[in-house]
Amino acid sequence: MNLERVIVGCKNLVRTGWMQRGIPPAMGETVSQHSWEAAVLAYFLAKKLKEKGIEINPERASVIALFHDSAESIVGDLPKWTSDRINQKEDLEVEAFNELGLDEELFQEYKEGKTLEGKIAKLCDRLSTYLQAKRYASLGYDVKEIIQTYEKEIEKFLRDEKISLISEEINNLIKNIND
Repeated sequence: MNLERVIVGCKNLVRTGWMQRGIPPAMGETVSQHSWEAAVLAYFLAKKLKEKGIEINPERASVIALFHDSAESIVGDLPKWTSDRINQKEDLEVEAFNELGLDEELFQEYKEGKTLEGKIAKLCDRLSTYLQAKRYASLGYDVKEIIQTYEKEIEKFLRDEKISLISEEINNLIKNIND
């Protein structure tokens, strides 16, 4: 694994969407901060599912969430407008994952969401972004579009039969950010 490239690349890369909305780079959340929060959330929520009798590996969900954006250390954090229009973006990310020496299976599990661990990791990616947007909104930044977009995405995840079992925990996380 090209460890230094992953660590330094993600620690120093401020997420583009925040800067596009006027958040100064010095205050901008980095890819590593986002991935760390997503990983903590994934572990917490997967543990809650496990407590409810659902077969899930919280450590696996957390690791998937931790590494889900690692390709950005090579590719960069592309603006949503750009990433929506790039053909073969997923192939590019897989290539970056491989160049970094990371387990491509982690990336595929996240992207495809075929496993519960992958779904939880992706939910927590969205949840982390949503929570950070709420934090920036409380400081007066105009991030309404991000809040609305991610609110809808989180709602879609909550329609999943198993994930709906932890809707109370997810709603408490959201409520607590507002308090």
